[in-house]
Amino acid sequence: MTSTRSTLLAFLFGILLLLPTLDQLFGLTARFGSTENRQISGVPPLNFPHVRSFTRQFDQYYKENFGWRNALFYAYSRWKLNVLGESPLPEKVVVGKSGWFYLGNSYNNVINQHRGLQPLSVDSARYITNHLLMRQQELAKQGIRLYVMVAPDSHSIYPEFLPDRMEASSAPSRLDVLKQAVQQTDLPFIDVRDTLISAKPRHVVYNQTDTHWNDYGTLIGSAALLERIRQDQPAVPPMQTSDFRIEQQKGVGGDLVRMLTVQDEQKDPVYYYIQPSGNRTARQVATEPNEVSGFPSTRFAGSGSGKLLFVGDSFSHSMMQFLPAYFRESFFVRGSQLNSSLVRKERPNVVVIEVVERNISFLGNF
Repeated sequence: MTSTRSTLLAFLFGILLLLPTLDQLFGLTARFGSTENRQISGVPPLNFPHVRSFTRQFDQYYKENFGWRNALFYAYSRWKLNVLGESPLPEKVVVGKSGWFYLGNSYNNVINQHRGLQPLSVDSARYITNHLLMRQQELAKQGIRLYVMVAPDSHSIYPEFLPDRMEASSAPSRLDVLKQAVQQTDLPFIDVRDTLISAKPRHVVYNQTDTHWNDYGTLIGSAALLERIRQDQPAVPPMQTSDFRIEQQKGVGGDLVRMLTVQDEQKDPVYYYIQPSGNRTARQVATEPNEVSGFPSTRFAGSGSGKLLFVGDSFSHSMMQFLPAYFRESFFVRGSQLNSSLVRKERPNVVVIEVVERNISFLGNF
Protein backbone atom coordinates (compact mmCIF):
# COMPACT_ATOMS: atom_id res chain seq x y z
CA MET A 1 0.00 0.00 0.00
CA THR A 2 2.83 2.30 0.92
CA SER A 3 4.58 1.50 -2.33
CA THR A 4 1.40 2.18 -4.33
CA ARG A 5 0.89 5.51 -2.59
CA SER A 6 4.49 6.50 -3.23
CA THR A 7 4.19 5.60 -6.89
CA LEU A 8 1.01 7.59 -7.21
CA LEU A 9 2.57 10.61 -5.49
CA ALA A 10 5.64 10.38 -7.71
CA PHE A 11 3.42 10.18 -10.80
CA LEU A 12 1.40 13.22 -9.73
CA PHE A 13 4.58 15.13 -8.92
CA GLY A 14 5.93 14.28 -12.37
CA ILE A 15 2.71 15.58 -13.95
CA LEU A 16 3.04 18.81 -11.99
CA LEU A 17 6.57 19.25 -13.27
CA LEU A 18 5.43 18.66 -16.84
CA LEU A 19 2.37 20.92 -16.71
CA PRO A 20 4.21 24.18 -17.58
CA THR A 21 5.82 22.54 -20.61
CA LEU A 22 2.53 20.93 -21.69
CA ASP A 23 0.81 24.29 -21.37
CA GLN A 24 3.43 26.00 -23.54
CA LEU A 25 3.19 23.25 -26.15
CA PHE A 26 -0.59 22.88 -26.29
CA GLY A 27 -1.89 26.20 -24.91
CA LEU A 28 -3.98 24.58 -22.17
CA THR A 29 -4.54 27.95 -20.45
CA ALA A 30 -4.65 30.13 -23.55
CA ARG A 31 -7.88 31.76 -22.44
CA PHE A 32 -6.00 33.44 -19.57
CA GLY A 33 -4.38 36.10 -21.70
CA SER A 34 -1.74 38.49 -20.41
CA THR A 35 -3.07 41.90 -19.35
CA GLU A 36 0.28 43.34 -18.33
CA ASN A 37 0.78 46.90 -19.48
CA ARG A 38 4.25 46.26 -20.88
CA GLN A 39 6.06 44.57 -23.75
CA ILE A 40 6.53 40.85 -23.04
CA SER A 41 9.84 39.29 -24.16
CA GLY A 42 9.85 36.96 -27.14
CA VAL A 43 12.07 33.92 -27.67
CA PRO A 44 15.63 35.31 -27.98
CA PRO A 45 17.76 34.22 -30.96
CA LEU A 46 20.84 32.12 -30.26
CA ASN A 47 23.80 34.05 -31.55
CA PHE A 48 26.77 31.69 -31.15
CA PRO A 49 29.21 32.06 -29.40
CA HIS A 50 27.38 34.61 -27.20
CA VAL A 51 25.83 31.88 -25.10
CA ARG A 52 25.85 33.81 -21.81
CA SER A 53 23.79 36.68 -23.16
CA PHE A 54 21.40 34.15 -24.71
CA THR A 55 21.05 32.44 -21.31
CA ARG A 56 20.15 35.72 -19.60
CA GLN A 57 17.66 36.63 -22.32
CA PHE A 58 16.08 33.18 -22.27
CA ASP A 59 15.80 33.31 -18.47
CA GLN A 60 13.88 36.59 -18.79
CA TYR A 61 11.72 35.15 -21.56
CA TYR A 62 10.89 32.03 -19.56
CA LYS A 63 9.99 33.99 -16.41
CA GLU A 64 7.49 36.01 -18.45
CA ASN A 65 6.07 33.13 -20.49
CA PHE A 66 6.24 29.85 -18.57
CA GLY A 67 3.17 27.67 -18.76
CA TRP A 68 0.31 28.37 -16.36
CA ARG A 69 1.85 31.74 -15.45
CA ASN A 70 -1.20 33.79 -16.44
CA ALA A 71 -3.67 31.26 -15.00
CA LEU A 72 -1.83 31.25 -11.68
CA PHE A 73 -1.88 35.05 -11.60
CA TYR A 74 -5.62 35.07 -12.34
CA ALA A 75 -6.18 32.87 -9.27
CA TYR A 76 -3.72 34.81 -7.11
CA SER A 77 -5.25 38.14 -8.12
CA ARG A 78 -8.76 37.10 -7.13
CA TRP A 79 -7.57 35.64 -3.84
CA LYS A 80 -5.75 38.84 -2.87
CA LEU A 81 -8.44 41.22 -4.08
CA ASN A 82 -11.69 39.45 -3.24
CA VAL A 83 -10.69 37.51 -0.12
CA LEU A 84 -8.01 39.63 1.51
CA GLY A 85 -9.12 42.98 0.08
CA GLU A 86 -5.55 43.80 -0.99
CA SER A 87 -3.94 44.69 -4.28
CA PRO A 88 -2.15 41.77 -5.99
CA LEU A 89 0.27 44.33 -7.44
CA PRO A 90 0.54 47.00 -4.72
CA GLU A 91 3.39 48.86 -6.40
CA LYS A 92 1.36 49.22 -9.59
CA VAL A 93 -2.25 49.44 -8.45
CA VAL A 94 -3.66 50.74 -5.16
CA VAL A 95 -7.07 49.50 -4.09
CA GLY A 96 -9.06 52.43 -2.78
CA LYS A 97 -12.48 52.78 -1.19
CA SER A 98 -15.91 52.39 -2.83
CA GLY A 99 -14.62 50.72 -5.99
CA TRP A 100 -11.84 53.22 -6.74
CA PHE A 101 -8.40 52.15 -7.96
CA TYR A 102 -5.27 54.32 -8.21
CA LEU A 103 -1.82 54.14 -9.74
CA GLY A 104 0.91 52.93 -7.38
CA ASN A 105 4.49 53.99 -6.84
CA SER A 106 5.79 52.09 -9.86
CA TYR A 107 4.70 55.09 -11.89
CA ASN A 108 7.11 57.85 -10.95
CA ASN A 109 6.45 57.40 -7.21
CA VAL A 110 3.02 58.92 -7.53
CA ILE A 111 1.91 57.82 -4.05
CA ASN A 112 5.05 59.25 -2.45
CA GLN A 113 4.46 62.47 -4.38
CA HIS A 114 0.89 62.62 -3.14
CA ARG A 115 1.96 62.04 0.47
CA GLY A 116 4.57 64.78 0.27
CA LEU A 117 7.48 62.36 0.62
CA GLN A 118 9.04 63.55 -2.63
CA PRO A 119 8.57 67.33 -2.67
CA LEU A 120 9.64 69.60 -5.52
CA SER A 121 12.29 72.05 -4.36
CA VAL A 122 12.01 75.74 -5.12
CA ASP A 123 15.24 75.48 -7.12
CA SER A 124 13.82 72.66 -9.25
CA ALA A 125 10.63 74.63 -9.84
CA ARG A 126 12.70 77.63 -10.89
CA TYR A 127 14.75 75.45 -13.27
CA ILE A 128 11.62 74.03 -14.90
CA THR A 129 10.10 77.49 -15.20
CA ASN A 130 13.23 78.94 -16.78
CA HIS A 131 13.31 76.10 -19.31
CA LEU A 132 9.68 76.70 -20.24
CA LEU A 133 10.33 80.43 -20.56
CA MET A 134 13.18 79.68 -22.94
CA ARG A 135 10.82 77.56 -25.07
CA GLN A 136 8.22 80.31 -24.91
CA GLN A 137 10.72 82.86 -26.19
CA GLU A 138 11.88 80.57 -29.01
CA LEU A 139 8.31 80.13 -30.17
CA ALA A 140 7.43 83.80 -29.74
CA LYS A 141 10.18 84.71 -32.24
CA GLN A 142 8.23 82.62 -34.76
CA GLY A 143 4.92 84.26 -33.87
CA ILE A 144 3.74 81.21 -31.90
CA ARG A 145 2.11 81.22 -28.47
CA LEU A 146 2.97 78.47 -25.99
CA TYR A 147 0.53 77.07 -23.42
CA VAL A 148 1.50 74.58 -20.73
CA MET A 149 -1.17 72.28 -19.30
CA VAL A 150 -0.98 69.84 -16.40
CA ALA A 151 -3.58 67.06 -16.21
CA PRO A 152 -4.11 66.18 -12.53
CA ASP A 153 -3.61 62.72 -11.10
CA SER A 154 -6.83 61.12 -9.88
CA HIS A 155 -5.17 61.13 -6.44
CA SER A 156 -5.55 64.92 -6.41
CA ILE A 157 -9.15 65.05 -7.62
CA TYR A 158 -10.54 62.13 -5.60
CA PRO A 159 -8.26 61.85 -2.53
CA GLU A 160 -11.23 60.87 -0.36
CA PHE A 161 -11.26 57.36 -1.82
CA LEU A 162 -7.58 56.63 -1.23
CA PRO A 163 -6.72 54.31 1.67
CA ASP A 164 -6.41 56.21 4.96
CA ARG A 165 -2.70 55.36 5.17
CA MET A 166 -2.14 57.35 1.97
CA GLU A 167 -3.54 60.64 3.18
CA ALA A 168 -2.15 63.65 1.33
CA SER A 169 0.41 65.89 2.95
CA SER A 170 -0.80 69.28 4.16
CA ALA A 171 2.31 70.89 2.62
CA PRO A 172 2.11 72.41 -0.89
CA SER A 173 2.20 69.71 -3.54
CA ARG A 174 4.83 69.52 -6.26
CA LEU A 175 2.35 71.10 -8.66
CA ASP A 176 1.61 73.89 -6.16
CA VAL A 177 5.33 74.70 -5.91
CA LEU A 178 5.74 74.76 -9.70
CA LYS A 179 2.60 76.81 -10.18
CA GLN A 180 3.83 79.38 -7.68
CA ALA A 181 7.09 79.72 -9.61
CA VAL A 182 5.32 80.04 -12.98
CA GLN A 183 2.86 82.62 -11.67
CA GLN A 184 5.76 85.05 -11.32
CA THR A 185 6.10 85.00 -15.10
CA ASP A 186 3.79 85.61 -18.08
CA LEU A 187 3.83 81.95 -19.15
CA PRO A 188 0.28 80.64 -19.74
CA PHE A 189 0.00 77.74 -17.29
CA ILE A 190 -3.26 75.80 -17.14
CA ASP A 191 -3.95 74.00 -13.86
CA VAL A 192 -7.44 72.46 -13.98
CA ARG A 193 -7.56 70.93 -10.51
CA ASP A 194 -10.03 73.47 -9.10
CA THR A 195 -12.19 73.26 -12.24
CA LEU A 196 -12.47 69.49 -12.01
CA ILE A 197 -13.08 69.50 -8.25
CA SER A 198 -15.89 72.03 -8.77
CA ALA A 199 -17.44 69.83 -11.46
CA LYS A 200 -17.29 66.48 -9.68
CA PRO A 201 -20.43 66.93 -7.49
CA ARG A 202 -22.46 66.99 -10.74
CA HIS A 203 -20.59 64.38 -12.75
CA VAL A 204 -17.83 61.89 -12.08
CA VAL A 205 -14.79 63.32 -13.86
CA TYR A 206 -12.31 60.44 -13.58
CA ASN A 207 -12.60 56.76 -14.30
CA GLN A 208 -12.73 54.71 -11.12
CA THR A 209 -10.89 51.76 -12.64
CA ASP A 210 -8.54 53.61 -14.97
CA THR A 211 -5.59 55.96 -14.81
CA HIS A 212 -7.23 58.73 -16.79
CA TRP A 213 -9.99 61.27 -16.60
CA ASN A 214 -13.23 60.14 -18.22
CA ASP A 215 -14.77 61.89 -21.20
CA TYR A 216 -16.69 64.36 -19.02
CA GLY A 217 -13.50 65.30 -17.19
CA THR A 218 -11.77 65.58 -20.55
CA LEU A 219 -14.48 67.95 -21.78
CA ILE A 220 -14.13 70.13 -18.68
CA GLY A 221 -10.35 70.17 -18.98
CA SER A 222 -10.47 70.94 -22.70
CA ALA A 223 -12.90 73.82 -22.14
CA ALA A 224 -10.60 75.32 -19.49
CA LEU A 225 -7.61 75.11 -21.82
CA LEU A 226 -9.52 76.63 -24.71
CA GLU A 227 -10.81 79.47 -22.54
CA ARG A 228 -7.23 80.37 -21.63
CA ILE A 229 -6.21 80.33 -25.30
CA ARG A 230 -9.19 82.56 -26.15
CA GLN A 231 -7.89 85.24 -23.81
CA ASP A 232 -5.07 85.76 -26.35
CA GLN A 233 -6.92 84.64 -29.47
CA PRO A 234 -10.57 85.77 -29.30
CA ALA A 235 -11.23 84.46 -32.82
CA VAL A 236 -11.19 80.91 -31.42
CA PRO A 237 -14.80 79.97 -30.60
CA PRO A 238 -15.74 79.23 -26.97
CA MET A 239 -16.41 75.66 -25.84
CA GLN A 240 -19.69 75.24 -24.00
CA THR A 241 -21.15 72.04 -22.58
CA SER A 242 -24.43 72.98 -24.30
CA ASP A 243 -22.65 72.28 -27.60
CA PHE A 244 -22.54 68.61 -26.66
CA ARG A 245 -25.08 65.87 -26.10
CA ILE A 246 -24.09 64.00 -22.94
CA GLU A 247 -25.48 60.57 -22.10
CA GLN A 248 -24.68 58.36 -19.14
CA GLN A 249 -24.10 54.70 -19.89
CA LYS A 250 -22.66 51.73 -18.04
CA GLY A 251 -18.87 51.76 -17.96
CA VAL A 252 -16.25 49.07 -18.49
CA GLY A 253 -13.10 48.02 -16.67
CA GLY A 254 -10.14 50.35 -17.22
CA ASP A 255 -6.38 49.92 -17.43
CA LEU A 256 -5.85 49.59 -13.66
CA VAL A 257 -8.17 46.62 -13.23
CA ARG A 258 -6.88 45.09 -16.48
CA MET A 259 -3.47 44.91 -14.83
CA LEU A 260 -5.14 42.89 -12.06
CA THR A 261 -7.02 40.75 -14.65
CA VAL A 262 -10.38 41.66 -13.04
CA GLN A 263 -11.65 43.98 -15.78
CA ASP A 264 -14.76 41.84 -16.29
CA GLU A 265 -15.68 42.03 -12.60
CA GLN A 266 -14.63 45.57 -11.63
CA LYS A 267 -16.20 48.15 -13.92
CA ASP A 268 -16.84 51.86 -13.86
CA PRO A 269 -20.45 52.57 -12.84
CA VAL A 270 -20.69 55.39 -15.38
CA TYR A 271 -19.43 56.02 -18.89
CA TYR A 272 -20.20 59.33 -20.59
CA TYR A 273 -21.10 59.20 -24.24
CA ILE A 274 -20.48 62.75 -25.45
CA GLN A 275 -21.35 63.80 -28.96
CA PRO A 276 -20.67 67.31 -30.28
CA SER A 277 -23.19 69.25 -32.31
CA GLY A 278 -22.66 69.54 -36.05
CA ASN A 279 -20.54 72.69 -36.09
CA ARG A 280 -18.33 71.39 -33.25
CA THR A 281 -17.23 68.26 -35.07
CA ALA A 282 -13.76 68.02 -36.56
CA ARG A 283 -12.69 65.75 -39.36
CA GLN A 284 -9.71 63.46 -38.91
CA VAL A 285 -7.68 63.80 -42.09
CA ALA A 286 -4.53 61.74 -41.46
CA THR A 287 -2.54 59.58 -39.07
CA GLU A 288 1.22 59.47 -39.20
CA PRO A 289 3.63 56.99 -37.55
CA ASN A 290 5.66 58.26 -34.60
CA GLU A 291 8.73 56.11 -34.08
CA VAL A 292 9.72 57.94 -30.90
CA SER A 293 6.55 57.33 -28.89
CA GLY A 294 5.17 54.38 -30.81
CA PHE A 295 1.77 56.07 -30.97
CA PRO A 296 0.62 57.59 -34.26
CA SER A 297 0.22 61.33 -34.60
CA THR A 298 -3.17 62.58 -35.80
CA ARG A 299 -4.26 65.47 -38.01
CA PHE A 300 -7.66 67.13 -37.95
CA ALA A 301 -9.51 69.77 -39.93
CA GLY A 302 -12.03 71.88 -38.02
CA SER A 303 -14.27 74.89 -38.51
CA GLY A 304 -12.40 77.21 -36.14
CA SER A 305 -9.42 79.43 -36.75
CA GLY A 306 -5.66 79.05 -36.44
CA LYS A 307 -3.46 75.97 -36.32
CA LEU A 308 -2.86 73.95 -33.15
CA LEU A 309 0.16 71.75 -32.42
CA PHE A 310 -0.55 69.67 -29.31
CA VAL A 311 2.23 67.56 -27.78
CA GLY A 312 1.15 65.53 -24.77
CA ASP A 313 0.83 62.20 -23.02
CA SER A 314 -2.04 59.72 -22.82
CA PHE A 315 -4.32 62.32 -21.22
CA SER A 316 -4.21 64.28 -24.47
CA HIS A 317 -5.58 61.34 -26.43
CA SER A 318 -9.17 61.85 -25.30
CA MET A 319 -8.86 65.61 -25.89
CA MET A 320 -8.66 64.91 -29.62
CA GLN A 321 -12.42 64.39 -29.68
CA PHE A 322 -13.15 67.94 -28.47
CA LEU A 323 -10.41 70.46 -29.25
CA PRO A 324 -9.78 70.12 -33.02
CA ALA A 325 -13.20 71.52 -33.99
CA TYR A 326 -12.19 74.91 -32.58
CA PHE A 327 -9.18 75.27 -34.88
CA ARG A 328 -8.80 75.27 -38.64
CA GLU A 329 -6.05 72.64 -38.38
CA SER A 330 -4.81 70.52 -35.49
CA PHE A 331 -1.90 68.12 -35.16
CA PHE A 332 -1.74 65.91 -32.04
CA VAL A 333 1.60 64.28 -31.20
CA ARG A 334 2.22 61.86 -28.34
CA GLY A 335 5.51 62.68 -26.66
CA SER A 336 7.38 64.43 -23.89
CA GLN A 337 9.56 66.75 -25.95
CA LEU A 338 8.82 69.65 -28.26
CA ASN A 339 10.76 69.08 -31.44
CA SER A 340 11.96 72.38 -32.94
CA SER A 341 12.12 70.97 -36.47
CA LEU A 342 8.52 69.79 -36.12
CA VAL A 343 7.47 73.30 -35.09
CA ARG A 344 9.24 74.83 -38.10
CA LYS A 345 7.61 72.27 -40.38
CA GLU A 346 4.09 72.62 -38.99
CA ARG A 347 4.16 76.40 -38.50
CA PRO A 348 1.31 76.48 -35.94
CA ASN A 349 0.20 79.65 -34.23
CA VAL A 350 -0.66 77.81 -31.01
CA VAL A 351 1.47 75.16 -29.28
CA VAL A 352 0.17 73.27 -26.26
CA ILE A 353 2.37 70.96 -24.23
CA GLU A 354 0.70 68.73 -21.65
CA VAL A 355 1.91 66.36 -18.97
CA VAL A 356 0.16 64.51 -16.18
CA GLU A 357 0.78 65.82 -12.68
CA ARG A 358 3.06 62.97 -11.58
CA ASN A 359 5.40 63.78 -14.46
CA ILE A 360 5.75 67.55 -14.09
CA SER A 361 9.52 67.13 -13.80
CA PHE A 362 9.41 66.19 -17.51
CA LEU A 363 8.65 69.85 -18.23
CA GLY A 364 12.27 70.63 -17.38
CA ASN A 365 13.32 68.83 -20.58
CA PHE A 366 10.28 69.41 -22.76
